[in-house]
Amino acid sequence: MTAHLFIRSSYTLLNSTIRIDELCRRAKELGFSALALTDRNVMYGMAEFIRAAAKYGLRGIAGLEIEVFYHDERVPFVLLAKDNAGYLDLIRLSSLLCGEREYCLPEDLWKCAAHCFIIAFSEGGWIDGELVRSDFNEVRKKLEMMKAELPAFDLALSYMDASLWRERNPVLKRVASSLGIRTLALNKVFYLEKDDAEAYRALSAIRLSTTLQDHALPVIRGRYLLSEEEMEALYEADDLKRTDEIASQCRADYNLEKTSLPVYDTGKGIPASEYLPQLCAAGLKKRLNGHVPENYVRRLKYELDIIGKMHFEDYFMIVYDFIRYSRSENIYIGPGRGSAAGSLVSWCLGITQVDPVRYGLLFERFLNPERVTMPDIDTDIPDNRRDDVIRYVLEKYGPDHVAGIITFGTFGAKQVIRDMAKISGLSGRDTDMLTRLIPNLPQITLKTALEKNPRLKQAVASDSRFVRLFALAEKLEGLPRHASTHAAGVLLSRKPLNEIVPTMRQGDGMLNSQYTAGYLEERGLIKMDFLGLRNLTIIDEIVTDIRKQDPSFSIMQIPMDNRAAYEVFKSADTTGIFQFESAGMQNLLRKMKPERFEDIVAALALYRPASADSIPSYLAGKNDPSSVRYPDERLKGILKETYGVMIYQEQAMLASEICAGFTLSRADTLRKAMSKKNEKELSSMHDEFIRGCEKGGMDHQKAEDLFALVSRFSGYGFNKSHAVAYGIISYQMAYLKANYPLRFYTCLLNSVIGDENRTAQYMAECRRRGIRILYPDVCRSDERYVVTRDGILPPLSIVKGIGASAASTIRKEREQNGVYDDFYDFTARMTLIKISQNDIISMIKAGALDTFGMGRKTMLESMDEAMSYAQLVQVKKNGVMTIDTSLVSKPAFIRMKDERFEISQMEREALGFNIGEQPIVVIRQSKNIHVPPIAAIRTMQGVCSGFAMIANTHQHKTKRGDMMVFLKLSDETGEIDMAVMPRLYAAVGQSLRRGTYILFDAKISDDGSLLADRIAVVSAK
Repeated sequence: MTAHLFIRSSYTLLNSTIRIDELCRRAKELGFSALALTDRNVMYGMAEFIRAAAKYGLRGIAGLEIEVFYHDERVPFVLLAKDNAGYLDLIRLSSLLCGEREYCLPEDLWKCAAHCFIIAFSEGGWIDGELVRSDFNEVRKKLEMMKAELPAFDLALSYMDASLWRERNPVLKRVASSLGIRTLALNKVFYLEKDDAEAYRALSAIRLSTTLQDHALPVIRGRYLLSEEEMEALYEADDLKRTDEIASQCRADYNLEKTSLPVYDTGKGIPASEYLPQLCAAGLKKRLNGHVPENYVRRLKYELDIIGKMHFEDYFMIVYDFIRYSRSENIYIGPGRGSAAGSLVSWCLGITQVDPVRYGLLFERFLNPERVTMPDIDTDIPDNRRDDVIRYVLEKYGPDHVAGIITFGTFGAKQVIRDMAKISGLSGRDTDMLTRLIPNLPQITLKTALEKNPRLKQAVASDSRFVRLFALAEKLEGLPRHASTHAAGVLLSRKPLNEIVPTMRQGDGMLNSQYTAGYLEERGLIKMDFLGLRNLTIIDEIVTDIRKQDPSFSIMQIPMDNRAAYEVFKSADTTGIFQFESAGMQNLLRKMKPERFEDIVAALALYRPASADSIPSYLAGKNDPSSVRYPDERLKGILKETYGVMIYQEQAMLASEICAGFTLSRADTLRKAMSKKNEKELSSMHDEFIRGCEKGGMDHQKAEDLFALVSRFSGYGFNKSHAVAYGIISYQMAYLKANYPLRFYTCLLNSVIGDENRTAQYMAECRRRGIRILYPDVCRSDERYVVTRDGILPPLSIVKGIGASAASTIRKEREQNGVYDDFYDFTARMTLIKISQNDIISMIKAGALDTFGMGRKTMLESMDEAMSYAQLVQVKKNGVMTIDTSLVSKPAFIRMKDERFEISQMEREALGFNIGEQPIVVIRQSKNIHVPPIAAIRTMQGVCSGFAMIANTHQHKTKRGDMMVFLKLSDETGEIDMAVMPRLYAAVGQSLRRGTYILFDAKISDDGSLLADRIAVVSAK
């Protein structure tokens, strides 16, 4: 036997534990020459399987498990592609099953019959029940019907590891033979190794939402990749021979005709290749106000020549078209993203807003004629308008030619422990304990977690239940758990997509490719990224509001030398500013004190791990230009703007051109080889670089040093094109913050509705700037933050438990039936529209009913009377419930005094933060605490004392095994980070919980964070 023909991979989600690479490796070890992948309905893993099979020298056979609606039942079959046409048949079928319906019809089988083998199941198939009952007369009748009504098929004999089927299959084989139906050996493979049966059972429990104690959840034995010897021990030789015959006749090579981009209709009767240069020439003239210098003319011709040779004209026209549409619909498109900002063609077409000549950006970083890959123009769009742009693309090119891209959520370390704990019947307490001990690190695995945290290792070893749980969890970890959609990627195809790759329908009706992004370009498909950016939404909303008073205002026309905007950066007042909000970036700004746009661009490039070592040299050069030194004097022209420090990839490319004689295309090839760590190519290019430098008069050691520098920044430096484009967004936000603060903060707060931490941070910033934040108000609040004469008015949806839907309902009731008269009128009308008593209480605590002037404590104490009143005034008129206040008088109430601290606490409870007086202010005043606030500490050096609330904690184990903790401290003026080292942690660590108030003495580190010397807990009472 040479092949297995029924294998489910983990891409039949939650129905197999088989990973594709491990499958092909194991098949090779067992000596098989071919195997089929037959996932149920889907082909998610097929491209990966074909590539992995080739990697291990196997013939990968494309297959599909389907159900056919036949005689009022769903009957399972397996299809195997004989050739490339059969593979395309499977793509079409899978696309059908993941779109229009979940089953096939008999006519679908007929359409596939010429190019696919059709295999019917015995066990688990249409005749399963009859076989179990040994009703072979009925078996014969059904097989006769199938033979008469369906295309030619083979009949699978499976599950020979079970005694029932070992008894039934020989009889079945004789019946089938008498009808001229061939049988074959087909062991169903759901997991890879024999000892994976328990893990498969656990996965089944997760899928079925049951527990491992459920006796109806069997351990299914024998469903693993049996060896040739094991198969021969179970099946007869002629059935094994038929399996091999089918496998040998499946000869698809998957070298299919590729698709390409749609042909762009210029509407001018000329192709894109002619229209593109015309548009660019007109666009360049417009950009430069009719005066086009010769260097721009040469650059444009150079770029157009390369684009033409690579036949990418349609690509540029497609991008130009949807960006032109977006602007016509007042959708703010970002100034650029990635290397596309280095293209003059992009600037001429209005695709980007960055002049690459002015900023010294390189076209070759974007499109390299030595490296024929598709261009990559990513587009930033306000996150609330992204769907509008994609809808336009769908309508223009057709729903069968545009698709999203599938991605998969996998079993991460914490997720798989939660799932395993649930099916194992573990208590919530044990589950929380185990997941808390798994470090919060990106891509953390269970194995690494056990290595990094001895407490986790000890906890697992101490309980046999945990040992078993982790053993099974490690077998499931990393498997796909659910399908999702790529956040930005969109595919365009000249051919209908389901003729190229299998597709599926998203919830909104748009297609998704079933193949992930890494397998699409080889089919000729091009991914365009449409990225929804919250910051662009903020800019767009502010600009829209400004234009109500100043219709001529344009964010692209603001002066790039606005002193107030640069003061935002110099003072590190960058809360809410794109790319500049982190404490580390703010600390860099304080040292750097940007005074020009180039400094903002440099800051974006410097604040990266690869460039961190360059920051001191950059700052020294900025502060003392006489101290600047260059690796070679010939590089002064390209390194002067960054004070002799190489921080951009483009600088590394230009250094290769100047000193080694590389073309810029060749320099980009070096960059790519470095980023991919292609050692063979790097070795060859190293020698070429050194020879070029020596030819130009550089000594060998200096050439080696320069290569090391160039190599480092080629691979790890920052793309200057991207930094310039994103620097523009950052500057625009700083300009709006400095010059239109009220509008800026209103839109900023709207962008974080539902995020308590950010809302609290931005409100604290407003308070520091003297911008008043009002309480939400049931008589005035809209669904979003709005500017009023008194300050910024929040929506009701910021109150816990009051979602956007309830807030909208309350607003509509107010608009339809008038402003709420008082607390009792409000309560009565709320009960009528199904707003609960708990929701009303939350709104009282949040201050949303302060408008009635009763006081929060008074309203809370009067709640029962108000609810009774609400019931008494409700009447039915004409079949509709309404309010009749004439039926009963409103209750009297006893006014109670609101205590400052109590009100402050209940406000935090209802909102997650404070709008009014903060508890920390009340405590500071009541306890006569006189220390600098956090905002003052951030301007200090050396040592400090302070008073703050612990907003967050993160425990950490040192290399020596000692525990320490990192704290996020906050007060009414801001936040700051603090490290508590092991010795102090041992003394006070148990008291350092979120929400605790502390007095502290600390050292101020160079990065602006604190190192605790002394901590004392302060009671809130």
